[in-house]
Amino acid sequence: MQANSLLKKKIDYVKELNPEQLEVVFNGDGPCLVLAGAGSGKTKTLVYRLTYLLERGVPADNIMLLTFTNKASKEMLARASSAWGEPIIGLWGGTFHHIGNRFLRLYGNRIGIGNNFTILDEVDSLNLLKASLNEVRLTDERDFPKPKIIRSIMSLAVNLGKPIDSVVIDRYGFSANRYVDAITQAISVYQQKKQVNNLLDFDDLLDKWLELLLKDSALASFLGKKFQYILVDEFQDTNYLQHKIITNLANPQKNVLVVGDDSQSIYGFRGADVNNILDFPKNFSDAKIFYLSTNYRSTPEILSLANHSIENNDKKFDKKLSAVSASGNKPFLLKTIDNYEQAERIVEKIIELHDARGYLWSDIAILFRSHFQSLEIEMELN
Repeated sequence: MQANSLLKKKIDYVKELNPEQLEVVFNGDGPCLVLAGAGSGKTKTLVYRLTYLLERGVPADNIMLLTFTNKASKEMLARASSAWGEPIIGLWGGTFHHIGNRFLRLYGNRIGIGNNFTILDEVDSLNLLKASLNEVRLTDERDFPKPKIIRSIMSLAVNLGKPIDSVVIDRYGFSANRYVDAITQAISVYQQKKQVNNLLDFDDLLDKWLELLLKDSALASFLGKKFQYILVDEFQDTNYLQHKIITNLANPQKNVLVVGDDSQSIYGFRGADVNNILDFPKNFSDAKIFYLSTNYRSTPEILSLANHSIENNDKKFDKKLSAVSASGNKPFLLKTIDNYEQAERIVEKIIELHDARGYLWSDIAILFRSHFQSLEIEMELN
């Protein structure tokens, strides 16, 4: 039974969505880029675009909905089922890795992967790499990179679509003459061990999925026709592999709708490439661009700060967020001499908020850019 036959209630899109969101839901055919500012209801928009397609009679198993984390996937699928009124049976929804796993279970034998393959978690992958390193590593090289570093090099090379030596030099600064040959040899042994034992790591779920599309033209053609609509969340965080997968699957239908915000791309260290979203109109010459600029989360003062900060980005789509919330306090910048004074002043402010203004400790949060920056604040709090 198709999911579109299970509708229990008629959705009032005009009541549920603002005009910007309605434009996406009703006019999202063809290649579409949805630039969704922070707190602008992008998940809601994707959910209702999905239900609108189902109402139009598109079978659920002809739609793919790609997300980046298991948590985001569960939330989106649950909200979609709630809006639809029943579980949406047959939808290809989930993270890139989840969908890659499904494809390889079905079609992996076409590129020599048994459908009963085992997926290595990070610990198993690292242990296998250590065993591979023991076969090639020079034991007297005391400053030879640690297995975790080599695991990162290997992962980045796959996700960036670059050779090992390029990643080593660009990202880690190791001398190519000294280390690259040994690293490359160890990774080669690691790959052989996986192949012999029918093992895949997380990166393989994407890499082999793309290989399948590129090597089997008949399958690529079939899948391109099968998936009439492809919806992608957090497109600013896609890497080389994910971008290539999407562009290959989008043919010949070209009904690919991607949602993201170039100003929120923060995962470059993991291989994410903000140019994937910036260049979307170039890659799809007839692309439509939508803007979700109404913010439901922050005060006008915070959005004003964000808008002024974003104006300084070298490469960006021009957009400004507008607030729905009432006016609040202005953000303020505190300049300190060092991390110790910074920690002291932050804790002084927290005590003032608690003792003088009546806020609960649980009302207050401290955000920091990297975990190591928490040390001085933790010491001052203690």
